Amino acid sequence: MTNSETTKIGFLIFPGFPMACLTSMIEPLRAANEITGQNAFEWVLISETGTRVEASAKVGFEPDMALVDVDGLDQIILLSAPNSHFDTETTGNGQLRRLARHGVTMGAISGGVFPLARAGLLTRIPASVHWCYAAAFEAEFPDLTMTEDVVVYAKGHMTASGAAAAFDVALHM
Repeated sequence: MTNSETTKIGFLIFPGFPMACLTSMIEPLRAANEITGQNAFEWVLISETGTRVEASAKVGFEPDMALVDVDGLDQIILLSAPNSHFDTETTGNGQLRRLARHGVTMGAISGGVFPLARAGLLTRIPASVHWCYAAAFEAEFPDLTMTEDVVVYAKGHMTASGAAAAFDVALHM
């Protein structure tokens, strides 16, 4: 496998994100690299400003870059609590829309569907929403389509309801 065949994934983490969703994605990808002896997957951690982010489990993560510095990714996957917002909404949402316009597959796991929807990136696209967030999602986004399917792939987007679904997504990759 050459570098051109490496899938480059960015995990955009917000304060209070569920750590299990991140590890459920990264571990199968790491194992795939190890088993094949090739670099099929590369990943970076991203935060809005590039500064440290604390997960819901109170474990801190040092991102590799700020959202404004993202370039060359195949996918970006949002991990957040449902009440997560960008500190600077206009800039953060604009950056996500720019990446989507340039062909980056947009993804969200668990509460990550909320900032993805707030960025306007789930219009006319069904989204997987974890059952515990369904009422809140419907209340905030009554015009968006949510589904009980644990994983949804649609029009350059991927949404997964939680950590177990994220593991399945990584296995599928």
